[in-house]
Amino acid sequence: MPHAHRDHPHTPAPSTAAIVVAGGAARRLAGRDKTRLPVGGVPTLERVLRSAPVQRRIVVGPEGEDGAGIAERHGARFVREEPELAGPAAALARGVAELGDLGDTARVLVLGGDMPLLRTETLHALLDRAALGRVAALAREDGTAQFLTAAWPLALLRQALAAVERPGTGWQDLALRAVYAQLAPEQLELVPATGAEAADLDTPEDVAAAERAAGPRIALAQIEVSEDVDANLETVRRAAERAAGEGARVLVLPEATLTPFGTDLRAAAEAHHERFAALLEALGEQHGLTIIAGSFSPADGTRVHNTLLVRGGGVSAEYRKIHLYDAYGSRESETVAPGEELVVIEVDGVRIGLATCYDVRFPAQFQALARRGAQAIVLPLAWGDGPGKSDQLQVLLRARALDATCVLLAADQAPPAACAGRAPRGIGESAVIGPLGQVRSRLGREEGMLLAEIDLEEIAQARRALPVLEHGAGDSAL
Repeated sequence: MPHAHRDHPHTPAPSTAAIVVAGGAARRLAGRDKTRLPVGGVPTLERVLRSAPVQRRIVVGPEGEDGAGIAERHGARFVREEPELAGPAAALARGVAELGDLGDTARVLVLGGDMPLLRTETLHALLDRAALGRVAALAREDGTAQFLTAAWPLALLRQALAAVERPGTGWQDLALRAVYAQLAPEQLELVPATGAEAADLDTPEDVAAAERAAGPRIALAQIEVSEDVDANLETVRRAAERAAGEGARVLVLPEATLTPFGTDLRAAAEAHHERFAALLEALGEQHGLTIIAGSFSPADGTRVHNTLLVRGGGVSAEYRKIHLYDAYGSRESETVAPGEELVVIEVDGVRIGLATCYDVRFPAQFQALARRGAQAIVLPLAWGDGPGKSDQLQVLLRARALDATCVLLAADQAPPAACAGRAPRGIGESAVIGPLGQVRSRLGREEGMLLAEIDLEEIAQARRALPVLEHGAGDSAL
């Protein structure tokens, strides 16, 4: 699988960089280095670095014992303030100096090393606005700028730093506020935060709140499914290795990952379903993943169940597709028997509902999953191609996220270049949709991988703002 996409449908331009201010110790945290505090099992600095959608990452702060590993994993470089403990403006100036010949047309993310719930799509939005010649900063709850989550045009950042530099002492003991004060009002744009992404770690209460909000990282693998089962198993192995390398705790593969529609589903189910389940279990244990993938299991007569297998990470479950694709000339019910039960699993304290492809056209199922506690819903797909089908898929994904006020994670098959026949083989367009219907990230038709961070505070905020589950509690549901 090509390493084409991470968290966002476009690859950032080379003229982008991130400067992460990671001074470390916090008095109200008993002198602990707040950039190394684990949140959701991952040190805060690592969470910040993996969210930054850039090629160059400069960390201004102590390397520490773990710095070499962090630098290698995230392509980062550690530098120290000059002089030591000179303050945030001096740290920022040191980072800018390390950018060297990046060029004045470049854009730079200025980030805090203690903000563990930053989202890549938000940082992309900041960079996009900075490309227009202004500074874009995340807004705090009180409407003020979060100085340590902002995107600057590099030329403007250099200009602002030069304006506050003092003879002899440079930027020593200057706060970032002095740098931002050099901007005219029209040069600063605030971007509202959602969920807990604007939170930084200054107190034990901050750390506890971040832990409550931090859900698992989920990888969606958009793969091409071969008619050769062994080739598919090898594709799954590669996807699991990559997802683990990206820090994911959950890997979602498409519907019918075992074998595509249009093949002998019963023969594949009898010969390979159990072997596939065993492979997922082994890969999950090897890589520390919970893996969700589409298979087929024997049912009545000659039919099969269209089954989502869930294995690894202490989870073992199966969901049998309830709604069968008897539409657009297809007759899934001729070869597939329907399931009857809803399934919700739990990974790292987050409840995840399961649905498959055609289920997306039935809102009651998604609301029922949410009422059973689902905060996110995964939707493996082998979407049928045809006129208008792409538009329908995107509308349906956003609508179901809104219906359930859940994060919706859809993993489709990448369509083969030469595909004959009417069997659904995917159209790509895997997507991550926020709980209020926002498109977080999306792929095209090619193979790739999306990564999503689950922010439980975002989901809670969405449900407070739009209490459809509460208001529709009396509606009939599955």
